[in-house]
Parts: sequence; C-alpha cells; structure tokens
Amino acid sequence: MDKEDFSKEQENVPNKADQQPNSGDLLQPELLQGRHPQCPTTLWEMLERQFLEYAQIAPFLNPEKQQRTLLKLLPLFLKAWEKSAGIIYFPSIQEFAEEISKHFAQEIQKALRGKPAEEARLATGKLLQWKGEEESDGYLLLKSVYLLTQADSETLSKVIESGLPGLLLQCLYIFFAFPLDKDELFEGDSQVQRMFVQMMLNIYSDPQGVEELLLGSELQSLLIATSSLWEQSSLSWKEPTFTVLKAISKAQSPSVISYLQTSNSIKMAIQNLSRLLDTLCPREASEVASLILYFVKDSHSISSMLLLEFENSDGYPMLLKILLRYGEISDNEAEPNLEELLELLVWLTICGRTDLKVFDSVTYPQLDSFKFQYEPSEMTVKNLQAFQVLQNAFLKTSNPLLCRKILSSIKTIWTWNGRNFFLLEWTLQPISQFMEIIHLKPALAQMQLFQLLEFVVFDLSFIPHEILKKVQNLIKESLVPSCTLVALRSLHRIIAHNLLFTDIFRDSGLLGLLLAQLRKQAKIMRKTGNRGSSSFEYMDKDLTCVMLKIVASLLQGSVRNAVVLKDHGMIPFIKIFLDDECYRSDSLSILEQLSTINTEEYMSIIIGALCSSTQGELHLKLDLLKVI
Repeated sequence: MDKEDFSKEQENVPNKADQQPNSGDLLQPELLQGRHPQCPTTLWEMLERQFLEYAQIAPFLNPEKQQRTLLKLLPLFLKAWEKSAGIIYFPSIQEFAEEISKHFAQEIQKALRGKPAEEARLATGKLLQWKGEEESDGYLLLKSVYLLTQADSETLSKVIESGLPGLLLQCLYIFFAFPLDKDELFEGDSQVQRMFVQMMLNIYSDPQGVEELLLGSELQSLLIATSSLWEQSSLSWKEPTFTVLKAISKAQSPSVISYLQTSNSIKMAIQNLSRLLDTLCPREASEVASLILYFVKDSHSISSMLLLEFENSDGYPMLLKILLRYGEISDNEAEPNLEELLELLVWLTICGRTDLKVFDSVTYPQLDSFKFQYEPSEMTVKNLQAFQVLQNAFLKTSNPLLCRKILSSIKTIWTWNGRNFFLLEWTLQPISQFMEIIHLKPALAQMQLFQLLEFVVFDLSFIPHEILKKVQNLIKESLVPSCTLVALRSLHRIIAHNLLFTDIFRDSGLLGLLLAQLRKQAKIMRKTGNRGSSSFEYMDKDLTCVMLKIVASLLQGSVRNAVVLKDHGMIPFIKIFLDDECYRSDSLSILEQLSTINTEEYMSIIIGALCSSTQGELHLKLDLLKVI
C-alpha cells in the first residue's frame, strides 16, 4: 500500500468532534451573538481567538493545566477543519501546530519512557486508542497532528521540529516487533493505524523529516527488525511498516546514505535475511529483499555506496537463492512479490559506473535493414552481476511461473535499448545457453523463448547466427518432440520474413537435415502401406507437417535449394506424402518448385501421380489437376 492508498482511506475516518460534550461550551459565546457556529470562517475565528488567549496564559499555568486547556481547543480545530474543505483561515496555525506536536511528543515519550518493550507497546496503543463516542486525549492529538501534516510546508516543519519523526518510528518499531496476544485490528484500531501511518508518510515526504531520523538509531533498528524478526512480527503492522520504510527510502540524501552505510544497516539486513532464507516462504523473503533493494535503488542517483555494500555483502547470491525458492510455489498463483523483486533486479542491471566495453561480434550475412547504431544511454546494461542472477535462475529452475517472468524481464531490458541484446549476448550468451536446455523447461517457457528469438529477427533486424545453430542442433537431437515442434514453427515464421534465410538455412545444413528426416518418415509410410493418419503418432504427424512447410518455404524462389532437393533424391519420397491429405498441399508446393529447373520432369511427376491414383482418391485427383 503506497502513500496515495493511505490518503484515500482517510476519507472514511470519522470525525467525532460533533459529539464532544465540551465543544458546546466553546461555541456558546458565538451562539449568544447570533452567529451560526457551523460557518467555517466563524469556527476559525473562534479558534484563533481562543488559541491566542491560551498562548497568553500558558506561561503561567502548570504543565497539567496547560495541557488540559490546550486539549479543549482540539474539538473546535477538528470541527473547523471538517467544515472548511481544506481551506484554512487560521493565522496562528504554525504556532498551534508547534504546541500540539510538542504535547503529542511528550505523551508518546511518557508511554515509552522506562518501560520494557512489551509494556511500552501496550501503553502506546492505549494512548492512541479510539474509544468510540468518548475520544481519548491521545486520539485527539493523533488526529490533530495527522491533519496538520497535510497543511503547508511551514506547518509541517513545525511538526517535524517537535521530535516526532524519531518517536513515531520508535512506535512503529514496537508495533511491528512486539505484537499483541491477539494480533488483529478492530474498526477503531484500523482508523488509528491509517491515520498514524499517513501522518508518518506526510512527515517523511519532507527531507527534513528524514534527516531528523539520523539523530537516533530508530531507522537502523527498524530496518534490521524487518529482516530478522519477520516470523514473530505483527501481521497487521507488516504492510504499514514496509510502506513507511519505502517512503523514507525515496527521500534519501547524502547524509541518509552515509548513515545507512556507517550503521551497516544494509549489510546487517542482508546477513539476517540470508540466515532466515530456509525458514521464510519465498513471498516473505522477496518482500524483505525488495525493501533492501529499494534503499539501494533510490540512493544510486546520489551515490553508489549502498550498491557496493549490497554487492560486497553477497547480495546477488541471496537474490538467486530467493528466486530459486519459487520452485515451491504453484504456477497458478499470482505473485506480486516476485514481480516486484524482478522489477528491482532488472533495474539493477543498468546500475554501474561505466558503460560495458565489448567487441563488435556481428556475423554476416545480415538483413539489409540491420544497422548497429544503438548508442549507450541511462537504460544500457552496465551491471552483468545483476543480470547473471536472472540468467542463472532460469538455467536452474523448472518453475513455469519463474521461467516466464525471467524471460519477460529479459525482453524488458532489450526494449529499453536494443544495444542491451548485443551487450548481453556478446558477453554472457544468455539466449544461446537457454537454447541448450530449453527442452527441459515448461512448454509455455519454450514458446516464450522462441518469441524472444523472433523479436531479435523481426524488431532488431538482426540474424543471430550462433543462436540459430543452437536451434538447429535442438531440432537435430529432438530429445523432446514437443519442444522440437515449437522450434520448427518458430523457424518457419522466421524463414517467411526474408528470402535471405533460404540461403542461410541451406548453408547451415538445416535443409539437408529436414530432407533426411522427411526421407525417414516417407519410408515409414511406404513400409506400413497405410495411407491414413493412424500410421503416425500425433506428434510425429505434426512434426512432419511443419518440416514439409519449412522445406516448401526454403524452396520458394530458390533454384539452388530446388537443386539440393533433387540431388538428395527426394522426389520419390515427396511423392509419397501426396497420399495423405494433411501433407498434400506442401508436398505439391515442393514439387512445383522443380518446374523452375525442369518443367518436363515436374509435369511427368504430376501426370504419373494422377494416373496411378485410384477411383477412391477423388480429392487427390482434384488437387493434382489444379496444379497442372
């Protein structure tokens, strides 16, 4: 839940100022003068006058009487705020904010001072508790300060100067680390929590509010607690705690970064999380790791100190271990924590001090539209260590969800800057390595990887010869027929993209490989004497069909490939495929290409097939007549 989400929820927080029994006494002077007390201007004027009266007598009152007098002003302040729709007519609002914040800080200090953590947790919760019709003094202070943090920056500064930033974080720490026996929030408690958290978000959105945290150890303690006390922490305060820490991360400055480094906060958080990886579920581990990465990410534009600390603390091996833990998760479960972690990891790939230097390794021939003119940019890969986490996770996992998410992440990196494909493939060879083991991955991951290959050809206009060799070897070995089928269909789409591939796949040996496979299948058909589809397994039939389509495409407009077909003695075997309606169209297309080198031979083949067909093969006769 981010800051905006908390802001929206505050619209539902009820204002109980109307029900305060003391507010009538405060409004009575105006009622006697005949003025309507519900007018916002009237309410603010009343508050201004009564606060000025308080300011004059406050130095002469003892602390208890002073606080009691100030608290009587709060129902009127809440009423005025409610009726004003955000328009404030209160000249003394900054002085008012200073006083209210100071008293709120004092009350929190009383609840915390000299108590063990569990007692402090109970005392602080009791201070802020909403008691329905009768609002406690602590609740009125909380709600008033919460509203004051939404005013102008000068008013917010007065709240910050009261010492509340550190005290509130200290409260958040005990709420998170020391849950109550019944760790649940009732309606009133939820309203308190939402105001409490939104107030902190408002304070820490100001750099001054975060700077105040550097005076104590609260930030370090809370960061370490999130990575070490996860299992025994409060369920109801986990999400708010992470929301607040992310807000602090966004407001980082050189002094905050220095604080985090000198306090070893990031280092200790990584060490704690690494020790707990075997006991935490992947979702929890991802959430903590993402929090650490947010601090690294948000600081990098200012300094690389936290990134170096992350790297030196074995942060990358920790991320790899977390990703591999997702092998325990069912594929049909949504994983927002995994997506968040991968997004941050992808961002890490472009973090670095210098651009990568690689040699131009373009192999020719290439498409006429290919020009390697991608310039380095902010979105260029600079951090190979981060990318290796993605690469190694894909190589080691068989989890369908993780495989697909990693491949999607790689495509995102490519779309940032086309140069990234070349930088990665010329250094780490991820796609080449993936092709070697893709038959071991889930079916959807196989399809997605070949879509990446097509992206390289179609969108980057690049022919990746080394990767295509791996694909050809995959087809040759055909260890998993279903994966071979996916590869063949992808190559068929690539061949149809440009005639240059008819030469490339002839010279690479793919055409000869497919002809040999088709020869084998034709012999099986001839041996069985069964012209129907039952002579093959379903997968074999699909493979044969796609092979014929590829051969037909490779022969399209290529006399040299037609000669190769004839030299391989394939004409008698192609004729066998005419008997099966599934293969007939592509078989006829292949034979038709022979007319470019020997028209008479082509006509002889077609007429011979026509004459040898039986009376029952009417469809075959019609198809043959169409191509004459």
